[in-house]
Amino acid sequence: MKKTNGATPTEGRIGIMANGKNAKDRARKPPKSVVEAAGTGGKRDFSQWIRPASYCLILFALGLTVAMLINPAATSPTLPLLDEDVGQVATTDIRAPISFTVPDVESTERKRAEAEESVRSVYDFEMELANEHVRRLKNAFGEMSQVTLAHEKALQEEGVPGREPDHGKNNGAKKDPAKLREKTVQREAELVNLRQPLDAKLEAHKDQFVRALRLAVDKELFSRLKEAQFSNELLSATTLLIERTMRHMVVDSKELVAAEGSRGITVRFLRAGFSQQEQIVISFSKILDAEEAQMRLKQTAALELPELAGRLRRTAIKLASAMLAPNLTYSRAETERRRKEAREQIQPLEIRIKKGAKIIRDGDLIEKTHIRVFQEMNKLTEVSNATQMALGASLLVILMLLILTSFSVKNIRAFKAEAKDLLLLGLVLFVFVVTIKLWYWIFGAVWDRFQLFPLDSYYYAIPFAAGAMLVRFVLNSEMALAFAAVASIIVGMLMDNSIGFTVYCLVSSVVGAWAVASASQRSSLLRAGAVTGLANMLLAIALSMFTGTFFSLQTLFSALFAFSGGILVAMIVTGSAPVIEILFGYTTDIKLLELANLNHPLLKDLIVQAPGSYHHSIIVGSMVETAAESIHCNPLLARVMAYYHDIGKVKSPNYFSENQRDATNPHDKLKPSLSATVLRTHVKDGAELARAAKLGEPIVDAISQHHGTSLIKFFYQKAKEKEDGEDSVKEEEFRYPGPKPQSREIALVMLADSVEAAAKSISDPSPARLQGLVQNIINRIFADGQLDECDLTLKDLHEIARAFNRVLTGIYHRRPDYPEAATKEQTEKKPKTAEGVANGAKKEAMEKPVDAEDKAEDLKRLGM
Repeated sequence: MKKTNGATPTEGRIGIMANGKNAKDRARKPPKSVVEAAGTGGKRDFSQWIRPASYCLILFALGLTVAMLINPAATSPTLPLLDEDVGQVATTDIRAPISFTVPDVESTERKRAEAEESVRSVYDFEMELANEHVRRLKNAFGEMSQVTLAHEKALQEEGVPGREPDHGKNNGAKKDPAKLREKTVQREAELVNLRQPLDAKLEAHKDQFVRALRLAVDKELFSRLKEAQFSNELLSATTLLIERTMRHMVVDSKELVAAEGSRGITVRFLRAGFSQQEQIVISFSKILDAEEAQMRLKQTAALELPELAGRLRRTAIKLASAMLAPNLTYSRAETERRRKEAREQIQPLEIRIKKGAKIIRDGDLIEKTHIRVFQEMNKLTEVSNATQMALGASLLVILMLLILTSFSVKNIRAFKAEAKDLLLLGLVLFVFVVTIKLWYWIFGAVWDRFQLFPLDSYYYAIPFAAGAMLVRFVLNSEMALAFAAVASIIVGMLMDNSIGFTVYCLVSSVVGAWAVASASQRSSLLRAGAVTGLANMLLAIALSMFTGTFFSLQTLFSALFAFSGGILVAMIVTGSAPVIEILFGYTTDIKLLELANLNHPLLKDLIVQAPGSYHHSIIVGSMVETAAESIHCNPLLARVMAYYHDIGKVKSPNYFSENQRDATNPHDKLKPSLSATVLRTHVKDGAELARAAKLGEPIVDAISQHHGTSLIKFFYQKAKEKEDGEDSVKEEEFRYPGPKPQSREIALVMLADSVEAAAKSISDPSPARLQGLVQNIINRIFADGQLDECDLTLKDLHEIARAFNRVLTGIYHRRPDYPEAATKEQTEKKPKTAEGVANGAKKEAMEKPVDAEDKAEDLKRLGM
């Protein structure tokens, strides 16, 4: 089939109707009350006795109840507040009416002292101290080495002792022995004089040596150094001893370190005055004091310098020992700084008293701590404006309910403003508030009696989701969401202004409402409760993580109690739902399942009295169920509405063509206006039968509205033909009384009713003809304005048309023509139906002449 701009013919034709004469009437009108639409005969009319004053009374009762339940001064006992009361016996149990805190000065000071004491002493390990000593040693030796080298150079310039200078020309001359001896003695004296200034020179440079070494050197040590002439060998030996010894941690005295005990010390490894890393040292065995360092130095000399001359080795040991210095020193400033920080990190401690906690028992001695707690509690609860607080709480609740209700009625289509629904919401909310507080007190008493689990864990078992689940089970998701929003805020107020329980109640209620939406039988409520319980467990775990108590047994207990709260919700809803159904006349999905049973007395009566109407209703039920699934409305409700929409025809079945078994038509003897009246009567009769059988208001509404105000066109045209003019025939007399469909499910029944009835009149129900039929009928009903008061959109109409086409094509699909042999074999195996025999006889008559014997045989087959 050809499409235009990607749209099917159905979409094109229905879309065109949006621009027709009724396009302006498609604007959304305020929905009429079902009570007003269906009439008042035999029906509870809540609007007659529920007045605005009743709503105000409910709102005031809710506000006053909440104010009384959260007022901390409502039940305030006489408190012992004076220091003279210390040591006396309490005469009653005293509980905290609110949650509050009391500064705990003693505990705060004790904790700060403990925090200060827990800080380890800080010691600085100078990593470069050994290198610094070696550098100074080398500089000092370098100063003295220059003096020694300068002296040796002077000796070399004077020549070797005892050797005469060679003058060349006097080599062969004979020398005087006396003069030679005198000259030799003189030379030796000069050498002695040259050597004696070396010690003097070294001694003269001692101050420079000490400054470079930065160490006081005694005479004995300096004499040994002069004797060794500050040799490189001595320098290397001393450097080795210093490096090997000072790579260990060396302290002045181990007594200071040992005083730290088993908690150890904190060692900062410093390089150039900056900390490179820190290490906690618990064992002090590797830390050396001065005496142990001297012993380690001597051991190193014995092991590392065995070939060095003994006197020279002792000189190196003495010099290295003199240069040893502690490289691990106590840092008083850093230790004090860290202890001060640890002390400041301890915030002032408070005694946290939770609402409902028992502060003192009857017969207990009153202590100073009790007096401080009672004084603080008295400051918070002894208020002069208790009346103002109660009025504020009441006004807060009333405003919240009024504003949310007004917003929901104006902006949420599915939020009904009917008196019955608002009354139910108000009563459920009132009972919810009272019972939540009762559960709060009950769990508090259980905890006070046994104290097996944390008190907060018990609160997770409170059935917070019961109200929203019940509202969704009876009404719809939109009203359940609005209820959950209000209930969660009030729960937060009742639970000591806890944002955690506000979130817990809100999410639990939404999950409960979502889970119960698919409940198809009463046992499904337990599954919905289990789903709610699992969601509660996740919420309890998330809240414990948020409060930082995840790694504790309280999290496990809270999760278990939260799951039990979901099961408790299911039990409450299971027990209260039948009561709500009876008192308010609501029809839930579970009741719809009971009505969908084809063995219902009304349906059994319909199949006997009006079998054609029964068959028609079953097909309409299949059509509306498929269409309801396509547009996401209630398929079960739509199907049950279709089953019962024509039950009024049982009182006059022969006046409807689908029940006429012969050619006689009672309407041939009636005037068109009277025939129209008879047809309209089945709507009223059906509504009365539905009320008598207590099918529920939605089914009664479907029976009353499934024709809307549509025109009975056949008899209207017939009347105009007889009257020979339009002025004498009033169109209103040939229209159904209405009202028009108020819900999408009823609109589906109207469309399917017309489409199915028209489909039977098609001689060749091919898919194309069925599709055209569906399009025409939907367009006609749409153009007549019958869908103006329901929430169907053009997109919904497209989906409905597609769904109807699928169902009708499946019902009226063409069957193949079987070969004659196969047909004959099948007729021998099983008896033919009257329709099959008639069709076969008709075909055979068309193919060949029929003789008398064959005709007689055919009559026998027909049972004639």
